Amino acid sequence: MSWQHSTNLVRVGTLALPLAGLLALVGLLANFNVPDPRVDPEGAAQVLSTTGYFVTQFVGNVLGSTLLIFGVIALTAYLANTSVKGLTLGAMLLSIAGIALVLSVSGVAAYALPVISRAYLDGQQDIIDLGDQEGARGIVVAILGSPAREIFVVVFFLYSAGFVLFGVAVWRSGVLRKGTAIPLALHAPLLSSFIRPDPNWGSILGALLFILGSGLIASGVLRGPALGEAGTGEERSS
Repeated sequence: MSWQHSTNLVRVGTLALPLAGLLALVGLLANFNVPDPRVDPEGAAQVLSTTGYFVTQFVGNVLGSTLLIFGVIALTAYLANTSVKGLTLGAMLLSIAGIALVLSVSGVAAYALPVISRAYLDGQQDIIDLGDQEGARGIVVAILGSPAREIFVVVFFLYSAGFVLFGVAVWRSGVLRKGTAIPLALHAPLLSSFIRPDPNWGSILGALLFILGSGLIASGVLRGPALGEAGTGEERSS
């Protein structure tokens, strides 16, 4: 496979980063339409049981996280020939570990909650006490039990550490503009605040920062040197 062909694949792959951010934003915004189950359990069940909710959670959580893995791998491949290849590899391992853990539980929101909510509306109120849970994420925790709480905490640290390291790697790479590293690194602890039961504006801000940072990075990769030349380019200023 030629360098040019490999470069084209990597450049296309980095476009998965901002696209994953857009899909994640769709999933996050959809949770704001869910009434508080503690106040209106029936209204929450009606929203959670709809096809629209399933689509937004599948697109935002499952498809978005899957695309993010491909984008992370593409960015790692682009920086592999630079002086920060070791830092980039560590960032990739940490971030993919966090994303994989998200995928392990995101199917609950996409597949289980609609079924449980339909059963609730059909009169099986004892299937899960929606009134005692704090939003869709709280119901996920109730279904999976205590391990889910620990998983979300681990996800927070893995995802945050991975993308903060990616920000440092981009800053020091010399082949991408330093300014693109700032929103990429800052978004991580904000977006991973999804471990909180209720949807919050911090996670929305994190998604927007990720879309901005990853979009600028993808643009830089598209206009930047080929893979074989990535380690010899002059450092770009912000």
